[in-house]
Amino acid sequence: MKKILLTLSGTHGSGKSTNAGKCYYLLNRSGYKFSYIRHQDLLDPFGFIVRRTARILHLEPNRLEKMKPTRVAWSIYLLFIYCPILVGGIKLRNLFGYSVVSDRYLYDVMVGFRDNGMTVPSENLLMRLLPRPDISFVLDAPEQRILADRPEHSGAFIRKEKILYRQVADHFNLSRISTSDPPSIVWSNMLSEIKVALGERTSVEQITLQQVIG
Repeated sequence: MKKILLTLSGTHGSGKSTNAGKCYYLLNRSGYKFSYIRHQDLLDPFGFIVRRTARILHLEPNRLEKMKPTRVAWSIYLLFIYCPILVGGIKLRNLFGYSVVSDRYLYDVMVGFRDNGMTVPSENLLMRLLPRPDISFVLDAPEQRILADRPEHSGAFIRKEKILYRQVADHFNLSRISTSDPPSIVWSNMLSEIKVALGERTSVEQITLQQVIG
């Protein structure tokens, strides 16, 4: 059976984790073998170090991020820790017969850095080293719903994120999905593309709308 890499990206509050978990659950329930990667776990350790250092130096984290020593440190971390763990984790899962669902991917890192007016350190090299997903969904949701779920963010922040994600989606030809639709419609839209990547139909079509809604 073909092994694929499926990634879900999108703004804060758009339903990335919810839909990644649903894809993982429903595809496994239908007879496919999928493993789950929480991409953010690979970035959090160094992000914590940057925030802690900023506090010690009495600097804003965004300002520290833009300094050359921090960008060099980010580059080293991304190339020698993040990348080998991510690539190795995907290959190991494939070796054991699993496809992969990833909650976020490099596209989200790009948006995060661009939100601070920067590019990802060693971005071009990372794009060559990391596997290109077979399917990448960029999820979107209405601004008011996001703000209701994530009151810590401002409308301006969410609008800027939406613009950046649209730019990334257009540049890399990623599939955009609106999570404002009913769950059954969202899943149906995603499923049609997953079926093409898997090259199979029968077992996936056994996933009913009742399973999705439930």
